[in-house]
Amino acid sequence: MHRPAPCPVNIFLPDKQKKSAGIVPAIEKARLFSGKGGEIMRAAVPRFIECISLSCLFVPEKTKQTLLDTLYENMRHPNSQIQNAAVQALKYFVPAYLVKGDGENLDNITSKYLEQLTDPNVASRRGSALAIGALPNEFLAKRWRVILLKLCNSCATEDKPEDRDAEARVNAVKGLISVCDTLTQVREHPDTHSKEDDLSLFLLIKNEVMMNLFKALDDYSVDNRGDVGSWVREAAMYGLEKCTYILCKRDSMGFQGKSQEVDSVLKMPNRDVENNQSQLLVDANLATSLVGGFVKQAVEKMDKLREVAAKVLQRIFHNKMFFIPFIPHREKLEEIVPNEVDLKWGVPTFSYPRFIQLLQFSCYSRYVLSGLVISIGGLQDSLRKASITALLEYLQSPETEHTERSSREHNLCTDILRVLEQYKTYDSH
Repeated sequence: MHRPAPCPVNIFLPDKQKKSAGIVPAIEKARLFSGKGGEIMRAAVPRFIECISLSCLFVPEKTKQTLLDTLYENMRHPNSQIQNAAVQALKYFVPAYLVKGDGENLDNITSKYLEQLTDPNVASRRGSALAIGALPNEFLAKRWRVILLKLCNSCATEDKPEDRDAEARVNAVKGLISVCDTLTQVREHPDTHSKEDDLSLFLLIKNEVMMNLFKALDDYSVDNRGDVGSWVREAAMYGLEKCTYILCKRDSMGFQGKSQEVDSVLKMPNRDVENNQSQLLVDANLATSLVGGFVKQAVEKMDKLREVAAKVLQRIFHNKMFFIPFIPHREKLEEIVPNEVDLKWGVPTFSYPRFIQLLQFSCYSRYVLSGLVISIGGLQDSLRKASITALLEYLQSPETEHTERSSREHNLCTDILRVLEQYKTYDSH
């Protein structure tokens, strides 16, 4: 995550700085946030606070608290543009004016946002998740485990129907990934943290953060706006991609100074690598679940999600910076998802015949089928025809021997039963 650069030399005269710092309190005193034009003012003030922070104007302690309170109130506003403007301002305001404060005040600010994650007011939940993601390491370091686990809980569908809010879950995913990014960037300098604490963080990202993001890929919540769970699934895909790169980068660096040892493991033949996976964060189970989760989204009913999923897979398979190991049938996957631009992944007649080929691999077949049944059973006629045609062509391919064709049909029936068993108690909320 991009962090603000150090403050430049201040060129404003003291009286100008004082007047500028007093503008927001004056707006508050005049009650310009209410009435006609109030929302316009609410959207403008965070941008002004952001500019004050970037310019590093002198701000009295009392005014600092007023500005922080103003941002807090705007982050609780139901208008997403106002929320986003407040979070953007917070990202610059905190390093400029609060990082050097006493530790108790830092903890109080973090605690305040954490408490809002379970607030009955959905706008508060939305804003607080993004706010936590905007905080620098100084606010996160002491309580990183609590923060990550609370954000993980906020990614899940709320128990009470009246509390369910897709936007809050989307923001929780975004905040979670931002916090992971902030915490791990600092740990690229090994002298700043203990090795045990370092390893604990990355294991928590693998075992808790990514597992919750995999669960978010099964968010099919609907309301009067339609498939709002798709917003969560899209955010989760980007989050899983980011977390994978974080773990791969850590594997390449190694723990406890074992970078050469880890590097040698990655260069081993596949059969030897499998016996040494315990030394790596990204193992075969994680790689299979990762690709399978994206493949499922790549054959579902929404054009946008199919395109997002395919492009994420494309970046994972052909990444020049990070090599993701242990991906089963990687050569076939790279053939299905080539490193080419302008491929029409959102077009059903293009994408389905490609991904349907993965039914032949047992490690991916259930993922493909889980997504495919949603498309085949969908209401959109063209999508239903494209998906079922691709499936029939796969099963009835003239190049397939009779025995192999029978085997394909048997495996398909077995996988259908497994999918039905998996989702028999599923509630779309």
